[in-house]
Amino acid sequence: MMENNSELTTEQSKNTELMQISGLLVGGGALGSIYLLVKKNHSIFSWILPLGMLVVGLELLLKERTKQIQLTGDQIIAQLDELDPIARARVAKYVADQEFGRLSR
Repeated sequence: MMENNSELTTEQSKNTELMQISGLLVGGGALGSIYLLVKKNHSIFSWILPLGMLVVGLELLLKERTKQIQLTGDQIIAQLDELDPIARARVAKYVADQEFGRLSR
C-alpha cells in the first residue's frame, strides 16, 4: 500500500511538471504570436516557432488531461468494484446529484 502511494506521488509530480511545461509552451507561443501580430510580420518563417510552441503545448495539455481522466476513472471503478450492487447504485446517484447541483448553481 505504501509503495502504491509513492508511485502515485511520483506520477502526480511528473504530471504537474508536464502541465507546467505545456503551460509555458502555450504561453510562450501566444506571446510570440501576439508580438508578431503587433509588428504586422507577414513572414511565414517568423510564425513557425510560436505556432509550433502553441501546437506542442496544447498537445501536451490534452494528453495529460486525458491521462488524468483515465487514471481517475480507473481509481473510481476500482473503489466501486469493492461495493455491493446496491451500494454502487447509491454512490452513483449521490455523485450524479452532486454534479447536477454544481451545474445548477
